[in-house]
Amino acid sequence: MGVKGLWQLLLPTGRRISIETLAGKTLAIDASIWLVQFIKVNRDPETGKVNSAAHIIGFFRRICKLLYHNIRPVFVFDG
Repeated sequence: MGVKGLWQLLLPTGRRISIETLAGKTLAIDASIWLVQFIKVNRDPETGKVNSAAHIIGFFRRICKLLYHNIRPVFVFDG
C-alpha cells in the first residue's frame, strides 16, 4: 500500500515540527492509517483482543487534540 520508496525519497527534506506550528491551518489526515494504529495499540493486555471501540476512542482523542490547537482536520478515506 502506498508509494514504494516514498519515505526514502522524502527523508532528506523531512523534519519534525511542533503541533503548535499548525495552528490555524487545515490538515489532511489519512484515516486508514489512523484506524490501523488504533487497532494495533488498543488491545486487551491479557487476552490480546481488540477493544471494540478502539477506532472511536482513538479518533475522538486525536480530533480533540487537533481542535484544541486550532487545527482543522480533513479526513481522507482512500482505498
